[in-house]
Amino acid sequence: MKDLFQIDSNEIHSVSELTKEIKNHLEPSFRNRWVKGEISNLRSQQSGHFYFSLKDPQSQIPCVFFSRYANNSECLLEDGAEVFLFGDLSIYEPYGRYQFNVKLAQASGKGNLHILFEKLKKKLYDEGLFDSTHKQPIPKIPKKIALITSPNGAAIQDFLRILKRRKFSGVIDLLPTQVQGKQAHLEIIKAIEYASIKEHAYDLIIIMRGGGSIEDLWSFNEESLARSLYKCTIPSISAIGHEIDTVLTDLVSDFRAETPSAAAELISSNFIESKNTYTKYSKFLIKQKADALFYLKEQLINTSKKLALLKPQNLIDKRMMHLDVLEKKLAQKLNTAIQLKNESAAKLLSKLSEHHPRQKLKANLSHLEIRQHQFIQLKNSALKTKTTEVSNLKHRLDNSSIQSSLKRGYVLLKNENQKVLSSYEDAKKESIIHAQFHDGDLKLKKNS
Repeated sequence: MKDLFQIDSNEIHSVSELTKEIKNHLEPSFRNRWVKGEISNLRSQQSGHFYFSLKDPQSQIPCVFFSRYANNSECLLEDGAEVFLFGDLSIYEPYGRYQFNVKLAQASGKGNLHILFEKLKKKLYDEGLFDSTHKQPIPKIPKKIALITSPNGAAIQDFLRILKRRKFSGVIDLLPTQVQGKQAHLEIIKAIEYASIKEHAYDLIIIMRGGGSIEDLWSFNEESLARSLYKCTIPSISAIGHEIDTVLTDLVSDFRAETPSAAAELISSNFIESKNTYTKYSKFLIKQKADALFYLKEQLINTSKKLALLKPQNLIDKRMMHLDVLEKKLAQKLNTAIQLKNESAAKLLSKLSEHHPRQKLKANLSHLEIRQHQFIQLKNSALKTKTTEVSNLKHRLDNSSIQSSLKRGYVLLKNENQKVLSSYEDAKKESIIHAQFHDGDLKLKKNS
């Protein structure tokens, strides 16, 4: 019976190993999926990431919208909003739960053109049509430009006005086409093919039109036009719409100008910058640029291969989410620590109030008043005693003084020099004697 429950140690998996195995089996099967639902429990982090749940009446799924995708999204995320989300399903290993990693979000009322655009963009991206290694450098001083646009639009007027103001001296051939409508993309493809004929010797193609809605700009999202532009051997600039507009030709072309005016500023700025130095440094710069571009292309290809093998994005996502969790815990611990410090400070403040110098000063002042009162009493008592002693001494002194003796009937005899005569013999020698009474002197003259 015991043998039935024997466990092979090689078949025991740790939680991390089991979670990783689930992740490896689950994630590849749920990539590039569209899902529709309602946003709830939306919260954002200082890092720019968004976390929320996508739900319908029966189910819900956790979602994360990393800042590298969220910053480019025009969709306003808010609780209760119904949205279309495009992304991958992944396993967040620390918690062992699955979640939806959002790459694109749009309001459900935007229509099918946005969805179709994203599908086409994803398809062409996977085929490498947007790969920077296939993009050609835009010539510094284009001598002959094929301008593919409508001759009646405002965009071409702005474009030519800027070039004229900057005194651009290159040749510009207008290849007129429609830029809106069902046939527009076919005309643009023919213009690209025409410009690619070697005998025309164009060194730059510019595809251009002004702004508009996604429906107005849809001709530039046609797959056939994107592939035709990708195959073109002449460097190309796509200047479609306004800055916020993005079409497939922007992504396939060698350079995307935000507006037609920006394309004019680009080629004329390069022309102005290079005009004065081209003659002197042309050969040297061409060699240096060619070597640098070759080295950078080789380096970029090697780096791309290494990145493709290492696939660091999953680890980065994991670390970023772990960082958000730590940020939340840190905030909680910080609030607790602040509360404890406030309580401790209140207790110390209470103790400080009890031992405040004001309290001791008050007690010392009271003690000083008592001591002062005692001192005054002692002083007065001592003064009274000393006064009595002085009075007694004065009385004794008065009783023992000459003046006191004179008052009792004694007489003090002195000679002419006021020397006291203390004996009979001394008095016999004097002819004149002064007798001093207590109330005056009397001069006595002796008879001979």
